[in-house]
Amino acid sequence: MERVLTGIEGFDPVIEGGFPKGSLILLVGAPGTGKTVFGFKFLLYGASELGEPSLLVSFGEGREDLIENMAYHLNCSREDLECVEMLDFVTVKDAGVDSVMETIVEKIDSLNVKRLVIDPFSAMAYAFKEKIDVRILVHIISRLIKQSGCTAILISEKPLEGESLGAEFVADGVIKLSRKVREGRLLREMDIIKMRGTRLKRPRHLFTLEKGFRVFSQSTFKRVSVKGEYKPLPDMEAYYSSGSRDLDEILGGGWLKGSMNILEVGADVGLDAYRSIVLATGLNFVMKGRMFLAYDPPRFDADYLRGYLESFIGEEEFGRLVKCFSTDSLGSRILEEAPSETPAYTFLSLDALTYRYDENQALKVLLRLIERVRRRRELLLLGVPDGELQPKLVNVLSKMAKVHLKMTEMDGVALIYGAKPRTGYYVLEIEPSKGFPELRFTPIL
Repeated sequence: MERVLTGIEGFDPVIEGGFPKGSLILLVGAPGTGKTVFGFKFLLYGASELGEPSLLVSFGEGREDLIENMAYHLNCSREDLECVEMLDFVTVKDAGVDSVMETIVEKIDSLNVKRLVIDPFSAMAYAFKEKIDVRILVHIISRLIKQSGCTAILISEKPLEGESLGAEFVADGVIKLSRKVREGRLLREMDIIKMRGTRLKRPRHLFTLEKGFRVFSQSTFKRVSVKGEYKPLPDMEAYYSSGSRDLDEILGGGWLKGSMNILEVGADVGLDAYRSIVLATGLNFVMKGRMFLAYDPPRFDADYLRGYLESFIGEEEFGRLVKCFSTDSLGSRILEEAPSETPAYTFLSLDALTYRYDENQALKVLLRLIERVRRRRELLLLGVPDGELQPKLVNVLSKMAKVHLKMTEMDGVALIYGAKPRTGYYVLEIEPSKGFPELRFTPIL
């Protein structure tokens, strides 16, 4: 089947390379879900990147307002959008079906349009002075695009449940966009209800309107082979860099020197996603000749850390700077291991600690360690693989922590957000193009 690239970042791979050519797609969602941005991006990509004549038929927003809004959402100039043709029917109130359709057909024929978006389609049906069954209108448009060879998107605010347009039964594809608020944080989800001739491995995906429209497919975290020199990120006067520019920005500069911080990870989060944050800071530390002390035998044993870090710093530096503690060797060693002249980054897993000690003893060890970190202006990151296992202890420690981050998984994607300080949701990804695992945090906006 011949496919039409949509130009929506991350979307084409989940529908096997694009919309089926000549298909009619119904795009539904409540106001503010990003329907117009999706439709306009589809047109803009065709016109600007592929040289395909693209037409927007607007019944809801005048040309000037639409261009201004799209320039903002797509982070471009108004001139960049002029390649998309527009028919403005915003002021149409009493036009007949024949006159409106005739204008659209003439424009499609004269421009040899290959991409068409009608926004909103529901308003188009109500704009006619004659009453017309929506399904009949959809059939008319479907025949029109088949004859012209163009691919079309009909945008509607009508829900698929309850009062239905009826168009979903005729359309080749149906996509629903949703805007949700979860614990005061914004989430955006896309449901691909159907897509003719397409095998959908995962029908639901998170997306964001950050810098346009981006769909997140299932995340994978893989070890990256070193291809180039890794340059550690600089610290600020009061902060240690986390090893990620994005995370440093979220934290207001990085990890505060002399602080204890919590990384709480849901049971559904993949181990590699968890490791990526811990090791980003560890790599940034050891590349500056600082120590990295780790106590989480099930997830960060010596062999794993060696396999990850030696390729960056070499065997000798690994032996000098990296200390990996087992359950039997913990005792007071982790409190005394770091030389006083070398700032240390200590990562400690709460479940491994409470396996070795009861909660009261574990808290005493942590309080001693927190005092050392504070006094020597070091850094402590406390890993909490599942906060539900020690809720009382986690609550006590959260009050002492400078930062409390939480990780969860949704629609196959690793999400991270701040419980302290409070932040929105960010999608966690690894960008490997530089030859090292660069962490990216993309906000859901």
